[in-house]
Amino acid sequence: MYILGINGGFRQGYQDISAVLLKDGQLLAAIEEERLNRIKHSAGKLPYLAIHELLKIAQISMHQIDVVAFHGSTWNGNFNEQLVSYFNNQFGYCPTIKRYHHHDCHAISAFCASNFEEALIFSYDGSGDGISFQVSIGKNNTLKTIYRAERPNSLGFFYSMMTQYCGFVKDSDEYKLMGLSSYGNRHAYDFSSLINVENGELKLNQDFLITITQGQPSAHRDEMLFNQQFLEKMGKPRRIPNAEMENFYQDVAASAQQHFEDCLLKLVQFYSTQTGIKNICLVGGSALNCVANQKIMNADFVEKLYVQPASSDSGISLGSAWLTAIDANQKPIAPKHTFLGNSYTDKEIEHVLQASKVSYTKLENPALKAAQLISENKVIGWFQGKMEFGPRALGNRSILANPTHADIQKIVNEKIKFRESFRPFCPSILEEDVAQYFIGKQKIAPYMTITYEATPFAQQHIPSVIHVDNSARIQTVNKDQNALFYALLQHLKSINGHGVVLNTSFNLSHEPIVCTPRDALATFYSSGLDALIIGNFLVEKS
Repeated sequence: MYILGINGGFRQGYQDISAVLLKDGQLLAAIEEERLNRIKHSAGKLPYLAIHELLKIAQISMHQIDVVAFHGSTWNGNFNEQLVSYFNNQFGYCPTIKRYHHHDCHAISAFCASNFEEALIFSYDGSGDGISFQVSIGKNNTLKTIYRAERPNSLGFFYSMMTQYCGFVKDSDEYKLMGLSSYGNRHAYDFSSLINVENGELKLNQDFLITITQGQPSAHRDEMLFNQQFLEKMGKPRRIPNAEMENFYQDVAASAQQHFEDCLLKLVQFYSTQTGIKNICLVGGSALNCVANQKIMNADFVEKLYVQPASSDSGISLGSAWLTAIDANQKPIAPKHTFLGNSYTDKEIEHVLQASKVSYTKLENPALKAAQLISENKVIGWFQGKMEFGPRALGNRSILANPTHADIQKIVNEKIKFRESFRPFCPSILEEDVAQYFIGKQKIAPYMTITYEATPFAQQHIPSVIHVDNSARIQTVNKDQNALFYALLQHLKSINGHGVVLNTSFNLSHEPIVCTPRDALATFYSSGLDALIIGNFLVEKS
């Protein structure tokens, strides 16, 4: 049985458009539309190119798809008819359509991927299907919902308000607010009058928010969530992009991050105490707040934590597909990694290099050559294997640099990524070495979803991946998940003594992660990258 899970829609509020393909519960492939059409988040679209790519990977036609799975179970009107028309016109055939609740899709995507026998699942974002925060119990591939906060009682709305106030874009730049928060005073401002938690219930004060009602489309990214009353309370917002960041906004960001964490911890502790369940799953766009996730991981009322790596709405496609599989009495099979996208053979890569009239060298050992270049303080593009699913580059579509070089963070931000100076970078590290460098309850963190405290050894030896608050959003790497990337880290360790690399996504600011060899070349020649290792080929700038 083939199940096509999709996320998207015909309104701008539907973003992180994606598609996944299951066969008998097994996840065959998963791709985000932005990687193919090169439009960041691809808001207001359906995954046309992603669907075609999945069919190509599986070597099947749309007529072989049994079910198209989607969210939006509460949507009224003629949406099913719109989907039928869309598939008939674009693919010549429309399979059976099933729709599920937005937060059930999120929840099952996390629970089934976690491999926990039982877990408490927290799904939270702006809103979906009229709900902004959901608590579920997962057991035997089923969900039991025990709490829902209706829109607009949303931690996501609160965090997006503060993101906009500090001069960033909502539903896109919340991670910038999180990075900025490390520079400010976490107790400068009290935001409990905006949003708070009492007896396990989340309440947002709508006096400071634009009117948002059930059934109303989500606010556009350019529409401010806060109102005039909020401005009278806080003062003028930061309006000029890339302007120097004043201490005031650093303190606002820090205080907002603190209050976000306080509210989330209260909710997790309340429902963990109520149910006695200590295995926790986090999912939804707001679950990508890796600083808050560290607090939850290390809390004494939490035993194990799993954060869905595709926590944003891109993961809706996976959740809806797994719910369909469960309805068909098929057991979802958790993938061992996120390398679920398309890939390219050396023949295909070489064809692009030749067509682009690029000089290149064939490599016998790309992992060794990459380690040598990185040890020479060269910053390289690294394009290998299947593309990652989710927002993080985990070693197949990455920019890599030497974390022992004290100035490399500044160099990569200014000359390669073209982004704000306060933004940190992540370390990818050999799984067996993590305890020497980082402190956290869980010793394995393969998806860059949780920050860890750096040890004094790490602070001394790999300064460019340690944030100003002595934290790092780490990725542990083992041979089973990614043998080639693991080999690169082993070579680095043999050369400079540290099996650690600075790893950031292979893209420029405001662009999607590269997907094709042509994308990789375009980004390479549009930035200050020193070298590109693409498959078994090396491209360097003269």
